[in-house]
Amino acid sequence: MPFRIALSSLNAASAGLRTTANNIANAGTTGFRQSRAEFTELYAAGAQNAGASGSGVRTSRIAQQHTQGNIQFTDNALDAAIGGEGFFVLSDSGSRLYTRAGEFSVDADGYVVTTQGHRLQAYPVGSNGQFNTSAPTDLRLATGRVTSVSVDQSGVMVARYSNGQSTQLGKIAIANFNTPQELQQIGDTVWAESSASGAAVLGEAGTASFGLIRTGALETSNVDLTEQLLNMIEFSRQLELQAKVIRTASENAQTVTDMLGER
Repeated sequence: MPFRIALSSLNAASAGLRTTANNIANAGTTGFRQSRAEFTELYAAGAQNAGASGSGVRTSRIAQQHTQGNIQFTDNALDAAIGGEGFFVLSDSGSRLYTRAGEFSVDADGYVVTTQGHRLQAYPVGSNGQFNTSAPTDLRLATGRVTSVSVDQSGVMVARYSNGQSTQLGKIAIANFNTPQELQQIGDTVWAESSASGAAVLGEAGTASFGLIRTGALETSNVDLTEQLLNMIEFSRQLELQAKVIRTASENAQTVTDMLGER
């Protein structure tokens, strides 16, 4: 029994160390969200009573921490960060994805895209001059010689042309979730909704619970390196201690075997 308890603790500490290492590795990744390993006590079947002894520990889940990262300003007018709650809405060949990493650029077809080629979604301008907030579409620069592009805090993107004219291209769509910690991690700091996160609630920057858009800026990861280094020390210590428990249990078992063999 001590061997199995110690082995479960080794597995849990290893999961914690892997999570910590991944957080540290992505401390410089734009829009990254750190995770936390969470654990729960194990009991043998039918042993959950006041006098029962636990049977070890297991990793219950790896929980994402969606706290705000720092805002750093850049020289790219298309870079964008959300100050507050919400996610940029993306399209991956029609599938909707979400991110906090606003490293945007314009592809060969004029679409505003992420570094992975996902198209940024925006509310189009209707015939009445108002934004159609019911159906976001791919944000695309209009044809012509564009001299500059700007985005205000509410997400309205305006293109200015060499002939002195300017055009509103759209209003960047923002989404939020009832439980963002339960979003499905896709990779490349991109998420998809899950049954546990709830359906995406679309909105506009600066309204209700949605944050404002900062242009010419990026959100850094929310990794606290001091906290992660302390976690690394703690999990490493747990690995060392449980390795000693396993070694002691193995030695005791060998001693008992030797004693029985002498009878």
